[in-house]
Amino acid sequence: MAPPTPIPAPQAAHGASLTPNHFRPSAREAPLTPEAHTIIAACIYIPVALVAWNLPVVRDALAGLKLFVVGAHELFHLAVGVVCGGQVTTVCIDPNDGGATTMTNLMRTTPRLYAGPGPLTYAQLHWSPAAVATLTAGYVGSSALGFCYVFAAFDIVASKVASFTIAVGLLVPIIRADHWIAYASIIASEALLIGLWFGDHGNALRFYGILHLFYTVWDYVDERLFDKRNTSDCTEFAGMLGWSPDVWAIVWFCWESALFVTAIIAGIVVFQKTPEKMYADAAGFLPT
Repeated sequence: MAPPTPIPAPQAAHGASLTPNHFRPSAREAPLTPEAHTIIAACIYIPVALVAWNLPVVRDALAGLKLFVVGAHELFHLAVGVVCGGQVTTVCIDPNDGGATTMTNLMRTTPRLYAGPGPLTYAQLHWSPAAVATLTAGYVGSSALGFCYVFAAFDIVASKVASFTIAVGLLVPIIRADHWIAYASIIASEALLIGLWFGDHGNALRFYGILHLFYTVWDYVDERLFDKRNTSDCTEFAGMLGWSPDVWAIVWFCWESALFVTAIIAGIVVFQKTPEKMYADAAGFLPT
């Protein structure tokens, strides 16, 4: 009996054989999208920033950016406090000791009635909605600003627009700087920002300015590990509303993480562009 005739392999068009490689796209055929680059960069940026924020020498080099981040945080406290009827007593903005805004006329003048167990602090007996709103404004404002920068990171044109706010924000802390390191860092940060405009036609701007979003992390870690002079807002919440600073740090970190994810989703939905389209749009807006 003759052996069965083998069935020939299917042939592709023009006689090319269909090997397994025809069904498996290569890396060149499926490059990373701008959205994927942004998500990866943002996820790497956060742990690196946490280390750099407190690393000797490096943290001095970042003094300009840190002054901007801390100053914006204190500005949100100050703005809401003034709207709520408070009077500013002192404002401290320090790249290593953190920030602190002291205001009067925000607490209750008479203690609230409380039937719970245990002695309460003055702040727990005299807090008011105005005081809570002023304290909350710091973390909410910083995370909202960080949300905007992460959202803008998904598009070059949006990042170019956002860079103007960063440029102004870096200059404002000059009025509070009191050391040559701070001045040098601010100048270097501004020079880097300008240089990024010319890096890959402004594409590099997309990864500058995410520090605001996770302000709770820098604020809390500075206090716990480095014993900074100005207490974190987590400690202030604990002193005013109870719970421990650790619990408040977890609460606010969850809030900021949710905003981070929301910013990524919003960026992907709004800026659905190919790399070619993104670069073409950037070439039409202040091209470099």
